[in-house]
Amino acid sequence: MDIRQRRDQEVSKTVDKVRQIEQAQGVNREALAEIKGCLIELATQDGLFPLEDFPLDPQTDGNGVIYRLSEDADHRFALYASVGMPGKGVRPHNHTTWAVIVGIAGDELNRFYERTDDGSVPGQGKLRQFGEEAVKYGTGVAFLPDDIHSIHVEGDEKTVHLHMYGLALEQLHERVMYDQDMGTYKVFPASQNIRAL
Repeated sequence: MDIRQRRDQEVSKTVDKVRQIEQAQGVNREALAEIKGCLIELATQDGLFPLEDFPLDPQTDGNGVIYRLSEDADHRFALYASVGMPGKGVRPHNHTTWAVIVGIAGDELNRFYERTDDGSVPGQGKLRQFGEEAVKYGTGVAFLPDDIHSIHVEGDEKTVHLHMYGLALEQLHERVMYDQDMGTYKVFPASQNIRAL
């Protein structure tokens, strides 16, 4: 069995476990902690995610590209390998579905925020940062649908991380991104740089 076949098999097993966890427990922090554990187990399997299988060409991809590893026919339980170069950043945003990020290679700093306004004025939103965590090999973070975080790839090495969502990125039409300097937010369209592996 070659590496791709082995990876596909292990991804399929992991996604099956994730489905079972969500079905049994629903979407809550405890369930997401279990899902994170399953994804860390997948991400740390020896040789399953060689970096050369996830190329990034700065000329065509900019500082990031996303590879789809698995997605159900109804667009649920979508798993991606997200590749980023130093300088990649995503402003504070929510997901409108649950999300789990675990590390394979490199460090991706995640900052966590909460809204400090009452949400009564459409398009306006003030945030306060309350924590941060670097996602790297063997670690991960998990988010409920309304949780807000930003991503920062620092240092000098490429990152490859697994990102799993309750619903595929292209289906997330209502997620929002915040501009902290302006105290505003707007709808955050899905990345168009998503490829099949």
